[in-house]
Amino acid sequence: MTGRSVPGAEVTLERLIALREEAGAGMVVGESRSETGHRSGRRQGRGGDIFDLRPFQHGDDPRHIDAAASARSGRAQLRRRHEELEQTVLLLADFRHPMLWGTRGRLRSVAAAEELARVGWRAVAAGSRVGLLVLRDGGAEALVPRPREQAMLDVAGALVQGHAAALETPGQGSEPLSAAILRATAMARPGASVVLATGMDLPGADFAIAAAALMQKCRLEVLLIRDALHRDPPRGIFSVRIGERILGARFAPWRAPDLLEELAIRTRVVDAAEGAAA
Repeated sequence: MTGRSVPGAEVTLERLIALREEAGAGMVVGESRSETGHRSGRRQGRGGDIFDLRPFQHGDDPRHIDAAASARSGRAQLRRRHEELEQTVLLLADFRHPMLWGTRGRLRSVAAAEELARVGWRAVAAGSRVGLLVLRDGGAEALVPRPREQAMLDVAGALVQGHAAALETPGQGSEPLSAAILRATAMARPGASVVLATGMDLPGADFAIAAAALMQKCRLEVLLIRDALHRDPPRGIFSVRIGERILGARFAPWRAPDLLEELAIRTRVVDAAEGAAA
């Protein structure tokens, strides 16, 4: 399965929006939601009476602008309680050429997009800001994290467009996955949650260093997309043509889970064959 002529071979807006119905499990007990991408946690002592300021950003609630502080600084300033814990989720979609295949159910790239959509809808339902970084051959697209459902609708649209562009781009050499990690490190706020959906193809020689730097700043989780071949590779020796030569080869064990475990990266395996739209 490598084209867009069969079910499970493309990312559709209808499917990503339908996944919203599966959201709602992301709220943390004891927290309430605001409309600006904050969670109000439990009060501890008199901490709720203390405020701090930060520059106003697109998507913030203008009712929380501090007029006096804005006048002093010459830029709109948002006043917030220390008890409000800003939550940001940055979704990373790996649509590079090695992700554009699948043997059963869905392309791995489609599974990545749909699982990220589930995560995004749950984050929005919990009051978090959601942003997106799409990595594909020939370029990358980014949406800065914003709150509310409209932000997730924009993310869904960008996933659809990014995947379609990836399918139309010839595979002429993919940059390493570490490049996306470096972009995410530069893009994400300290304390943000970064969720990467990938098959860990071509991680790059500096992946461990890049991931360690990101985890010093943010929380990193990998949604490891697994094809049926990874779970149950066929046995035996197969003929492979390399140039003018025909060689015998075996399917090698899938090492991605071991690598992530060695790096102490939180990982959740997602089977591409499961969860496909009927």
